[in-house]
Amino acid sequence: MSNQFGLFIHLDYAHKPQDDCAMVWQNIMDTMQGYGFDFNKRAFFIDTDKSRDDISQDIRHLFDEIQLVQADFYSYIMDCYILNYETCSDLTLPDTSETIEVEDISLQDLNTIGVDYDLLFTKK
Repeated sequence: MSNQFGLFIHLDYAHKPQDDCAMVWQNIMDTMQGYGFDFNKRAFFIDTDKSRDDISQDIRHLFDEIQLVQADFYSYIMDCYILNYETCSDLTLPDTSETIEVEDISLQDLNTIGVDYDLLFTKK
């Protein structure tokens, strides 16, 4: 079973020098993409058969590797979240909670209720 996870990392731009934040961010980008994450719309994404706990543990190890290069790495992170995309909602998509419910209706059902229709093509 494949899971898609999104990793969101926010650096402390308000309290850290911008050049340092840029260097830390580049370390994060290189590390995460080297592990197999893609980056899109301010988040890292990965499709994996691993569980959330397993991928979270892997990310912690990757962060520890960055910490070896950037001694105060963790002080640059304001917050960091991982989400399983199957259990979250994209709020940029239109709200469909009050839309008309659509059902599949067979041709036999249409015939039964007397609806006229024309077939554009038929399978041979």
